[in-house]
Amino acid sequence: MRACIAGFVAAATCCLAAAADPPRGRPDRTLEQLDEAFAASVRDLARRATAAGSEPLAAIISEWPLPSAPGRQLAVTIPARLEKPAAVESPETESIWSDFTAARRARAAGLYEHAAFAAGAHDRQPTRDELAARADAPRPPLEQRSCEAIRLLFLALRDDPGHERARAAAGWVRRGDEWVTPEAARHLDRGEAFDSGFGWMPATRLARYRAGERYEAGRWIAAAEDDAKPRDVKHGREYHGDHWEIVTTASLEKAGEVAGQLEQTRTVWRQVFGAFAWEPAELERRLAGRVRPVARTPHAAILCVDRAQYVTELEPLEPRIGMTEGIYWMPTKTVWFHLAAGDGPDPVTIRHEAAHQLFSEVRLDLDRVRHLAGERHGFWAIEAAGCYMESVQAAPYGWTVGGRDAGRVPAARERLDAGFFVPLEELCSLGRGDFQAHDQLADVYAQIAGLADFFMNGEGAAYRESFVEYLVRVYSGTADTDTLARLCRRSYADLDDAYRRHLSR
Repeated sequence: MRACIAGFVAAATCCLAAAADPPRGRPDRTLEQLDEAFAASVRDLARRATAAGSEPLAAIISEWPLPSAPGRQLAVTIPARLEKPAAVESPETESIWSDFTAARRARAAGLYEHAAFAAGAHDRQPTRDELAARADAPRPPLEQRSCEAIRLLFLALRDDPGHERARAAAGWVRRGDEWVTPEAARHLDRGEAFDSGFGWMPATRLARYRAGERYEAGRWIAAAEDDAKPRDVKHGREYHGDHWEIVTTASLEKAGEVAGQLEQTRTVWRQVFGAFAWEPAELERRLAGRVRPVARTPHAAILCVDRAQYVTELEPLEPRIGMTEGIYWMPTKTVWFHLAAGDGPDPVTIRHEAAHQLFSEVRLDLDRVRHLAGERHGFWAIEAAGCYMESVQAAPYGWTVGGRDAGRVPAARERLDAGFFVPLEELCSLGRGDFQAHDQLADVYAQIAGLADFFMNGEGAAYRESFVEYLVRVYSGTADTDTLARLCRRSYADLDDAYRRHLSR
């Protein structure tokens, strides 16, 4: 078994050296072979850690592989740098940890090669062997494999947070010994510092904020004096996060809590719907190292101190605002939330509305047609994607997304069992106005949550690529009644039956 470890570590050196050049052609080892070699390494390294008397290190190694999660997606946390655990405290555990990180880097190099290969699949004719191998296996109807490429990219980064090509492809830049977003790098380059309670600001100013002062209208005042001032939105406090600028009539600390939830939503969204953000050709360029990460304009958010203020501010724009707990207001590209009984906004509401904002704003090429999103056809898919993001659940390695027991999907099953069902052909024909005017809208929302889970995870995720591409068409205003059926290469009647089977399992 020790020889297996040595071989895998040696492979790490070769793979890392090869990673300097863009991956070309089919990877030498299959994903199954990569996983088998890594599993063997994990077993031997955990045994060595136990023999060395370090059960904590053995547990870290044994628990590193991700669990099997059929019927749902996994999103993973990516640290700013590789951290050595406290359990590594002797020369023997140092050696074990070094071998473990080498094994992880070897698998990461292989995963990255597969990610690059998957990203290029839309330009490549499958071989006879490939066609034969997948003849009976569920597969996406589209040739593009962007969702799979993004999944593998982030798995590579989980194994090796220092993988330079993967970091650049996913949009990070290096500052010192850490990887940060281009937006965070921009703040650091200005000499600013970050505090989760106050956001980004000049380092000297942040020190005074931490000491209990606030900067207001060109002068310093006590934090208690600032907190006592009632605020309206026009005179709100400003919180600057990595990707959101929040105007708040509540405290900066509450805005910081919302900013943290927004950033978490973005982290998950990029792994689940990253194929929406990047055209297949751009994703291929990214994984070939031909795209340079750049900072983007921050998203806008407003946090009201209570529900009454939220309704008062928005009612002139949206008369039905009292029916909502949060809203993405597309005309001003702003997401709105409010505190509830002194607590922060519901995290589920934040995920739903932030998803709308991300879909609407991450694609610069769709900006000029944003107002067409779902106006004529397919509006249900916009809301379905928001409902899908409601299903995010925390896990030791990050999050799970989707599943027939998550979010509103159990409610979808209840509606189906009760006989409520809107055929897909009818749903896909509805524009925004007709969808929102449905006389059983709550039941429809439950159903589309179930449909989102079906299209993202059903039948071995066979329709995930098609559904993400359908979202692109809906947001660009180019979807028609038959678009989803054409992308899936199935009739709507067949898809309706497959959806019923998905929920009945």
